[in-house]
Amino acid sequence: MKSFSLSRSLVALLVAAGSLWAASASAQQAVTVVEYYNKSIAAYFLTGRASEQTSLDAVADFQRTGVTFVATSATGAVAPLDSVCRYRVAIPNSNLASPGQPFSSHFYGLTGDCATVAGYNLPNFFNEGFDFAVERPTNGACPASSPLPVYRALRSLSPVDVPNHRYSVSLSSYQDMLTRGWTGEGVVFCAKSATQETPRTIFASSANYEDRCAVPRVGVSPLTGRAYPDMQGTLTDEKNWVRSWSDETYLWYREIPQISAASYFDTSTYFAQLKTPAQAVSGVAKDKPGFHYTRTTADVESGNAGITYGYGISWSAIRTTPPRQFIAAVVDPGSPADMQGVRRGDSIVSIDGVSFNDPTQAGVNVLNRGLFPSVVGESHTFVLAPASGGATKTVALTSAQLSIQAVPTSGVINTPTGRVGYIAFTTFNSFASEGAIANAIAGLQAVGVNDLVLDLRYNSGGYLYIASQLGYMIAGPSRTNGRTFELGKTNEKKPFGPDEATPFYNVGSGFAGGIANGQVLPTLNLRRVYVLTTPGSCSASEALINGLRGIDVEVILIGSGSTCGKPFGFIGTDNCGTSYFTIQFTGVNAKGQGDYVDGFAPTCVASDDYGKPLGDVGENQLSAALSYRATSACPATTLKALPRVVEGDASLAVGTNSVLTQRAKIIVPPTTPRGFGTPITPREPSDLGRVVQ
Repeated sequence: MKSFSLSRSLVALLVAAGSLWAASASAQQAVTVVEYYNKSIAAYFLTGRASEQTSLDAVADFQRTGVTFVATSATGAVAPLDSVCRYRVAIPNSNLASPGQPFSSHFYGLTGDCATVAGYNLPNFFNEGFDFAVERPTNGACPASSPLPVYRALRSLSPVDVPNHRYSVSLSSYQDMLTRGWTGEGVVFCAKSATQETPRTIFASSANYEDRCAVPRVGVSPLTGRAYPDMQGTLTDEKNWVRSWSDETYLWYREIPQISAASYFDTSTYFAQLKTPAQAVSGVAKDKPGFHYTRTTADVESGNAGITYGYGISWSAIRTTPPRQFIAAVVDPGSPADMQGVRRGDSIVSIDGVSFNDPTQAGVNVLNRGLFPSVVGESHTFVLAPASGGATKTVALTSAQLSIQAVPTSGVINTPTGRVGYIAFTTFNSFASEGAIANAIAGLQAVGVNDLVLDLRYNSGGYLYIASQLGYMIAGPSRTNGRTFELGKTNEKKPFGPDEATPFYNVGSGFAGGIANGQVLPTLNLRRVYVLTTPGSCSASEALINGLRGIDVEVILIGSGSTCGKPFGFIGTDNCGTSYFTIQFTGVNAKGQGDYVDGFAPTCVASDDYGKPLGDVGENQLSAALSYRATSACPATTLKALPRVVEGDASLAVGTNSVLTQRAKIIVPPTTPRGFGTPITPREPSDLGRVVQ
């Protein structure tokens, strides 16, 4: 049903206050109906009950919007007045932190509407009595005794948003809701008088502050050769740019809290607060940790060039607070870690003599310095426990400049029903990833494969265009020609122009580090693909899954749990040496499917197997994929998901705001130079063995 929203926690508060269902005042008494905004679920709520208004005014999540209208008490109301009933609608969620605690939504209706609702006997609808009385409109017109029309617009239920009605007391406000994508329902009530919404803060154009830096860069970027645009400015200029740019481009810009920039002494900390606090219907945050972050622009440029700094280990952060658990998921061949004997599955016991479970801030600082060295040549001592058990090992790791190895393993598995390709693909987040995955696909194309197992377990995302290219390389031209990979939808301001569709790109991009501009990409022409996933499989990885499903390619997921749930993306934007990543669009596939904020559930649940190398046919998830391919059934021995990890004190988390937590679906800025890239060089696939099934 159509409804207004109320938070889960508020119900208990109001019942305790003894005011939730208080009776209205005496007959024909004027009632001021007040609108509230609930920031925890980004929804509007009406009430004409004075005692309830008093209770709501004491709840931090509820804020008056300024909208009110004058109605009449429902008690003793007679014609031409019609009493407005209120139903609470329970909307269950799957948030395990508060089982059984549903969100609430509300339906307001006139007498006939309420009789209809009552007749359905719906178990999740709870009658809360009459709230106030109004006069009815006739063909959208209001009588002289109640001359003010009250309009109603509906936001329908989605995985992202609770269903919500908003009542507007002016035509311009109502039309604004329609522009934001709500469905108009016209004039529903007539009021005696009203007050309008408190105007939003108007921010000056971000162009007024762009490139005005407290510490300007000088010269040109050593990686791109482009001159820095910086000019002398102030920290205030930088914070003003961040706030204005967020208001212009953030998908939920109206939900950004009003905070004082003066309280923050650097732009990154200030920017971290400029996101919605609202929850999705399942109880998860709409803008989850890792979806909204900053990186130095130098780091972004290095990554695009295929350069990284560190030991050559991709850590799987199982738990970041005590008792912490970090496991080496990928060890790059030839890296400092590989040369020192670090192997997949090794878990951290201590760093530089500090236990990995150290509960102090000083300990956290030591651990972070060891995990994320700040300069090349920095050395730290790790004590590691092998996945196979036995004695720990002590290794001295020295950070180095490394080439990003986006495809650490690719190969062919021979089965009785044909060859199966396997590719471990760890990141979309570098132009070099384009070349790495295209070369791997070209190698499989050359030898011929009947199926593909694509390992995205440790791939947290990156560039959307590479995801679309990979979609083409899997599915082939006949399935993708003229089809949409993803349609991006921005806020109603359309800050980047009209919404645009990303096609299945079938040629190289020409970006430096990628494939030569216009070179036709290889393809496997497959009607299905097996994808290995974990909760860390995110963003551009999920866009690939969704994009392929949009053109009816069968995507079979073998995973330890649902993927991360990020249908959103952004265009990383540099200002004064910091690149900002904030949610600016949501994406849907060719069938209009999106909003997968709870992730994609696996077809077969199979736990990650750190005890075996990537590409080992005996490794649990790869073995499950091969078994499913042979039998079309999930092997019973793999039906074990990892338990949900509940983190402790966030102040003691390691890896916060690092690459470990950043989840990306990025559109390349249109000003990025092309005309570079290299030809495709097929990568010879390894022989990963034979499976007899």
